[in-house]
Amino acid sequence: MKHDTVPASPVGQGANRDERLDALLSITGRMDGYLYRCRNDASYTMLYISDGILTVSGYPPSDFVHNSVRDYVSAIHPDDLAAVYAAVDVALEAHCNWNVDYRIVPLAGEPLWVREIGGGVLNDAGELEFLEGFVVDISDRKVVEDLNAELLLELKAANEELSAQKQEIELAKQQSDHSANHDPLTDLPNRRAFHNEIKLVIDRCASTDEAAGLLFIDLDRFKEVNDTLGHEAGDALLQRVSNQLRTILRSADFVARLGGDEFAFLFSGGADQARQKAVRVAERILEKLHMKVSTPNGGIQVGCTVGVAMYPAEAADAETLMALADRLMYIGKKSGRNRLVTADALEPPEADRLLPRRTA
Repeated sequence: MKHDTVPASPVGQGANRDERLDALLSITGRMDGYLYRCRNDASYTMLYISDGILTVSGYPPSDFVHNSVRDYVSAIHPDDLAAVYAAVDVALEAHCNWNVDYRIVPLAGEPLWVREIGGGVLNDAGELEFLEGFVVDISDRKVVEDLNAELLLELKAANEELSAQKQEIELAKQQSDHSANHDPLTDLPNRRAFHNEIKLVIDRCASTDEAAGLLFIDLDRFKEVNDTLGHEAGDALLQRVSNQLRTILRSADFVARLGGDEFAFLFSGGADQARQKAVRVAERILEKLHMKVSTPNGGIQVGCTVGVAMYPAEAADAETLMALADRLMYIGKKSGRNRLVTADALEPPEADRLLPRRTA
């Protein structure tokens, strides 16, 4: 049998509404919060506020209804009013709900934190007629949130301090490494750094079939500068020489102060052009280090002598390459200084002893 659906009577609908209202009031009555509705007028006249306001603030609801004793704004902490107004205005303009935390000043005791979620109600003409919302006590949660925020700030500060300490340690390590591998007067790499570098360069060239050129540089008449003008003038000359050598460097080249007035210039590249480059670099060094040092009795013409040695054509390893460059520089010193000397200057017996044997 077919049964027709019978519309509910208005009386039944009213009963359902009453049941829903009773349920809503019962639920909100069990919560640490309250519902409200007020007019959108100059005084925000309160039309309804639930009993939870008494639990939260100590004020009875009747105090607020129709603003009979006080308006709701008077219960908001004065320092928070501007933020509440701003949150409501922004939400109304965006046609969305507001969600704002603020403090309530209760009848007795310290201010307590609440969170309000509310919205505007429009009439049939689309005009804002009411404001309504739900307010819940979040004092305990706020304590936890504030504690978490404080802990986060402390953690952030600790991390920043740890990061600063780490940077200080890294900087100290870099400074220590720099000091261990650099000459304090000229800030050029020192003998230790040079020995490490030449081994790396020779190993790389051995695996890539490239060539390396080593120039040993010794200043001419440096002792005369020291003896005539003193060690401060000698130190200034060494700094001047270092700056001049830096102007010749390419990014892949390496220059070091070996000690005293001795320097080394190291480079690598294609084997077919390596010797020509070594001679060109040596000529530039001779030109750059040809400088005059003024003295009360005139001037001292400073220059340098350069020994030029090549790997692998003239030396089979780093130690032999250094020994050859040093020997060629010494030959240049004995031959009158202010010149570059290559392996071609070796006499046959010495050449046979120092240079690699050539196979047919």
